Amino acid sequence: MASVSASVKNGEIVTSASQESLSSARNTTSTGMDKDAFLQLLVAQMKYQDPMEPTSNTEYIAQYAQFSQVEALNNMSQNMELSRYSSFVGKEVVISSEGSDGKTSEVRGFVDYVTFEGGKAYFSIEGNLYAASDMVTAISNEYSNAEDIAKDFAKTLKDLPPVDSITIKDNGNTITNLLNAYDSLNSYQKGFLDDGDVESMNRYVEKLNELLIAAANEAARKAAAEEEGAEETEEAEETEDAAQAADAAADNAGSTAEEMAENAAAEGLVIPEDRE
Repeated sequence: MASVSASVKNGEIVTSASQESLSSARNTTSTGMDKDAFLQLLVAQMKYQDPMEPTSNTEYIAQYAQFSQVEALNNMSQNMELSRYSSFVGKEVVISSEGSDGKTSEVRGFVDYVTFEGGKAYFSIEGNLYAASDMVTAISNEYSNAEDIAKDFAKTLKDLPPVDSITIKDNGNTITNLLNAYDSLNSYQKGFLDDGDVESMNRYVEKLNELLIAAANEAARKAAAEEEGAEETEEAEETEDAAQAADAAADNAGSTAEEMAENAAAEGLVIPEDRE
C-alpha cells in the first residue's frame, strides 16, 4: 500500500498538499458504503435476528447474491477508474487540493504511476500521492513541449549581451542557431513565444548582419590591398631583373673586346695606332 511521508518543522508535523489530498479522500471514502460495511450489516442481522422468527435461508441467499453483485460492481468500477486514470501516466497534469488552512494550492507535474487506496485512484507526482479526483487540468505533450521551447527561447535571449555589444566570434553561432530554431517552429509553437522576445531576436539578427557585412567589406579591402602590393612587388622584381640583365650584357661586351685584343697580339698582328 502506498504511503506519503510527513515532514517535521519546529516540533510539529507539517502536512503537504499530497497528504491533505490523501487524507481528505480517505475520510470521504470512509463515509460511503463499501463491501466491508455490507458484510458487517449482514452479520449484525444474523446475530440479532428474532430467534422465534429467524431469517430464512432463501433471504440469506438473496442477500448474499446482492452482496456478490455489489462486490462485482465495485470491482468493475475500480477497474474502469484505474483504466481511465492510467491513461494519464507519463502526462502532465495540474492537481488542485484544499489544505487544512482552507487555502487551495495547485501542483503541476508528470504522473509517474497510478495506485488505488480505499477504492480511490491516486497519482504519484514527484514522489507524492494526490487524489486523481483533484485533477483540474490535463496537459498534452504538444502543449508542454511548446511551453518548454518558449522558456528555452527566452533564456537564450536573456543570456546574450546587449545588442550593441555582440561580436561575430562570441555570439554569431548562438544568434544564428536561435534564428534557425525559430524558423523551424510551427504556428502553434510560435504562439507560445512572447512578442517582445521575437522582436529582440530580430534586433540581434539585424545587428549580426551588419557586423557580417562590415567584416566582408574589410576582408575584400585587405584582399585588394594585398593584390595591389603583389603587383607592385612583381613590377619591381621585373625592373631589377632587367637592370641585372643590362649589367651582365655590358660586362660581356667589355670582356669580348679585351679577348679580341689579346688574340691579335698573340698572332703577331699589330693594330695600327692613330696617327696625327
